[in-house]
Amino acid sequence: MADYNMRPAVEGDCEEILRLIQELAVYENMPEQVKMTIEKLRRDGFGEQKFFHCLVVEDTTAKTPEGKAFLWGYALYYFTYSTWEGRVMYLEDLYMSPTYRGRGTGTKLFQAVTQVGVEKDCQRMQWVVLNWNKPSIDFYKSRGAWDVTAKENWNIFRMDRPELEQLSKAN
Repeated sequence: MADYNMRPAVEGDCEEILRLIQELAVYENMPEQVKMTIEKLRRDGFGEQKFFHCLVVEDTTAKTPEGKAFLWGYALYYFTYSTWEGRVMYLEDLYMSPTYRGRGTGTKLFQAVTQVGVEKDCQRMQWVVLNWNKPSIDFYKSRGAWDVTAKENWNIFRMDRPELEQLSKAN
């Protein structure tokens, strides 16, 4: 088993985080949907106004060819607000490279994220899972999570950039 260090991401991790985001997109059968860039990660996670936070799992026995930390897992999250409850944490991604799964590190990473939520006085943590991703669904349910769609009939809506722009210009 590789030795690892779990820590908050630093700006120098952006290349590796992007690699892991791309790996996750391939796993989810949506690689073409990744529009993320290293520049956006730097700006939005490490710039003046932070839009996200990230914990990473670093392999302490390996480096990238460029000599940087080799990452094999990450959790990217941010904070939002519920008018009914108050502070909410949103888990955008929790991902472990397939080679490193089954070692308990994903569980520890998930626990670390929940600890942040408790420390920040969040009333809940939310995330989405593809309905075919049974391993992830089972992982989350075994740790006390429940399916909001099934239990409370909430649907998730979104507008992409073209729709945002179109509506923002409407009179």
